[in-house]
Amino acid sequence: MNDLNRRRFLATSAAAPMALAATVVPASAAIGDVTLQAALEGRQSVRRFGSDPVAQDALLRLLWAANGVNRPDSGGQTAPSWRSGHDTVIYLATAEGLFRHAHETNTLDKVSDTDIRAISSDSAFVSRAPALLIYVSDGEKLRAAAEGADDQALAVGAHVNAAVAAQNVYLACVAEALGTCLIGGAANRQAIAEALELPSNSIVTYIQPIGAPR
Repeated sequence: MNDLNRRRFLATSAAAPMALAATVVPASAAIGDVTLQAALEGRQSVRRFGSDPVAQDALLRLLWAANGVNRPDSGGQTAPSWRSGHDTVIYLATAEGLFRHAHETNTLDKVSDTDIRAISSDSAFVSRAPALLIYVSDGEKLRAAAEGADDQALAVGAHVNAAVAAQNVYLACVAEALGTCLIGGAANRQAIAEALELPSNSIVTYIQPIGAPR
């Protein structure tokens, strides 16, 4: 790369995050104050949360990190996806009810007034967390993208896609001074699927409680 092209590349790279933050992610001093190195050093699983609700703008930043659009021209997202399936749908459960994340606009659509945190896991700390992310794989969408894949491969792909998104949330939580952990086996997947009225070809992959650590 010659010097001119290098300067153009650096200028474009430096400008893009600022434009993105202004148009897609609500502005936050916390996001700018934490380097990637610091986020990686601070990443950990937290299972004890304070009772204060998580601010909606912070939740939207976490959701954008997990599954947002970072390249509006192409629709590219913040997390990679096996076979470009982009099958992961994220729901948010709080005391206010149940919401579905619309990743294209980084907004929350209310699904119901029911708080399903308590039925989502037998682990008591999950129901005490102020917010709970629920990862769902749209099976029809994934199967269409991964034509010819068998059921085992599809299940693995669905869980990998959700786990990648969840890792982004871990790092974003460091920037927001929040705690989180990823839960698989202790999730009451059937109860969650029934509460969400999921079609039979969609599956709950993980749940991820969020709150201020204590």
